[in-house]
Amino acid sequence: MTQISFYALSSTDQNSRQQFACRLAEKAVQLGHRVFLQVDSPEQARQIDALLWQFKPASFLPHAIAEPGQVAAEPLMIGTKSDQEAFEDVFINLSATPCQNLDRYQRVNEVMSADPEELELGRQSYRYYQQQGFKPETHKL
Repeated sequence: MTQISFYALSSTDQNSRQQFACRLAEKAVQLGHRVFLQVDSPEQARQIDALLWQFKPASFLPHAIAEPGQVAAEPLMIGTKSDQEAFEDVFINLSATPCQNLDRYQRVNEVMSADPEELELGRQSYRYYQQQGFKPETHKL
């Protein structure tokens, strides 16, 4: 069964949220997983792509931005909701939309800042996962 984890950061800063998602992705890739990191737009995908090139100067995390119909070429793929169907294993969510293909992923990770609007979206996602029969875990950081 898919394991769902919510990571609630104490900061409202979006850069901290993105940095945490990059570290989470790096750890998953180091453990041999293939990761799909979901964002809301192509612009956000490019932001994460740029951040991955510089978030940890001493290391390189192979990644690419997903294209429609693309097979996962790198261990970390970045894309939007419309791209997620082609991927599986580990899902990291930075978008407002919860994972729609829960049975395809071993792990689903929701990363939220302390921003009130983002927390409300997180609560909605949490309820959605519960309605699908899952028991999400919450980690306050």
